[in-house]
Amino acid sequence: MTLAFRLDCIPPRTNHQRKRIVKIGAFSRLADAPALVEAKATLDALLLPHQPRAPIAGPVVLVVRFTWPWLGKHGKAIRAGGPIPHTSRPDLSNVIKTLEDRLVQLRFIEDDSYVVRLELAKWWGSHPGIDVRIEPCA
Repeated sequence: MTLAFRLDCIPPRTNHQRKRIVKIGAFSRLADAPALVEAKATLDALLLPHQPRAPIAGPVVLVVRFTWPWLGKHGKAIRAGGPIPHTSRPDLSNVIKTLEDRLVQLRFIEDDSYVVRLELAKWWGSHPGIDVRIEPCA
């Protein structure tokens, strides 16, 4: 079973490394920063309508394309050419971790260690969102 869907949104710019140290009595521990908590909640709300009845079992291929909206500096000539590579922050390797963890938490996949092939891209474009495809590895 292959799952493919689009999350119409402006992809979160915060990443999984956004942690802070909180003190609980005499102990300290790492906790998610408020921006990361908000990003997780947003992703959960967007993912829930696409949630499968059961996770895709075993090794999977995960294909994700993040598209952020054009910036003001992207003039009409640039926009007319279609999406262009997004070469600024957030780093692609950091932004995928939060999405992977949400896919596990919401039972799209059994574990993120089961992702055996990962295809990622980040773009500037007219239709912001996150395109996701999850398929069993043959």
